[in-house]
Amino acid sequence: MISKLFARSGNDHNGVDLGQLTQLVRRYTVEQQQVPKDLLDLVARKYLAAVPHPPQGKRFVIDRKMVEVRLANSATHTHPLSGP
Repeated sequence: MISKLFARSGNDHNGVDLGQLTQLVRRYTVEQQQVPKDLLDLVARKYLAAVPHPPQGKRFVIDRKMVEVRLANSATHTHPLSGP
């Protein structure tokens, strides 16, 4: 599935499409009946081959309310992969 994340789009950040990551998070949420804590959960369940590298100074977060992946400044939270 990771290869789909490298398609160019308007949501492309450092070669990673946030829309594609969000789709995987939503699929995980439906199939596992819970929102993943972080992208490592997707890797553990084989929805994602590896956690992609975010742009420098940023980190991926999962907005648990909206069930979507966003970028945040890496200094705003102590855990690099989880949402608020």
